[in-house]
Amino acid sequence: MDEQRILTPFRKEIPETEGRTVLSGFTLIELLVVIAVIAILMAILLPALQRAKEQAKKVICSSNLKQIATSMHMYGNDNDAKLPRNGAGGWLWDIAYSTTDYIIATGGDKHTFYCPADPTKTADMMNFWQYSQSATPETKPGEIAEPETNRHQQFRVTGYFWMIDTQSGRSYQPEGIPEKKWVTTLNCEKPSETELVLDATLSTGSDPETASFTEVQGGTWSRFQIYDRTNHLRGGDRPAGGNVVFIDGHLEWRQFDEMEVRVSSPSHWW
Repeated sequence: MDEQRILTPFRKEIPETEGRTVLSGFTLIELLVVIAVIAILMAILLPALQRAKEQAKKVICSSNLKQIATSMHMYGNDNDAKLPRNGAGGWLWDIAYSTTDYIIATGGDKHTFYCPADPTKTADMMNFWQYSQSATPETKPGEIAEPETNRHQQFRVTGYFWMIDTQSGRSYQPEGIPEKKWVTTLNCEKPSETELVLDATLSTGSDPETASFTEVQGGTWSRFQIYDRTNHLRGGDRPAGGNVVFIDGHLEWRQFDEMEVRVSSPSHWW
C-alpha cells in the first residue's frame, strides 16, 4: 500500500494535483473552537440537568410523605382518630418498629422513610434501620433478627421529622420558643395548619449564616462518626427548604427562609 495514501485521523484525501496527493484536516484553531463550543454547551446543560435531578428527588420525597399521611389516616380510622406513639427513641426522626410495620402493610416500603436527597441515610443501612438494636454500618440486611414482640419499644432513625408525641411525652422546650403541642390525634383544632411529618432540616446552631447543615453531631456521630444532615440542600451545603405533610393530608413545599428554629441542641427547623 502506498504510504502516501494512509490517512491520519480527521484528515481527508484531496484529488491529486499535478501528480501529488494533498491531505487536508482540522487545524489546531478549529479543534480548539470545537472544544470551546462543547464546554459552553456543557456549562449550559449541566445546571439544568442538576435542577431536574433535584426536582425528581423532591417528587419522590413528597410521594413518601403522602404515603405516610395516608397510612396514618388509616391507622386513625381504626383507632378512634388516635395516632401511634413511640415507646422509645428521642429525636424527632426516631420512629417505632410497630409504626413502620403499619405503614409498610398499608402501601409503603422501607424506602418510604428516607428522603432520596440525602444519600448518607438510606433504608439499606442497618445502622439507621435497626438503630436501637445497635446495628453497625457493616451490618447486612437480615443479619440481626428483629424482635417479634414489643416492637413499639424499638425504633428506627428515619429521614423525616415526626410531629407525633411519644408515650412518655416529648420534653423539648427551647428557651424563648413557644411550647410545641405534639400531635396525638387526627382530630386536632386546625388540621390544615398542623404539621404531621416533614423533611429533616437541622443544623449545629440557630444562626443560619454560621451554622453547618451538613455536619451535625448526634447519635450516629458518637457511635459511627457519621454526621447527621439536612435533606434538601442547595449549593452543596445550604438548606433549600422541605416538604411538609399536614394532618388533613395535604402537602406543601416550605422554603427555608420561611422556617424557624423549633427545637434546639441541635437546631431543628420547620
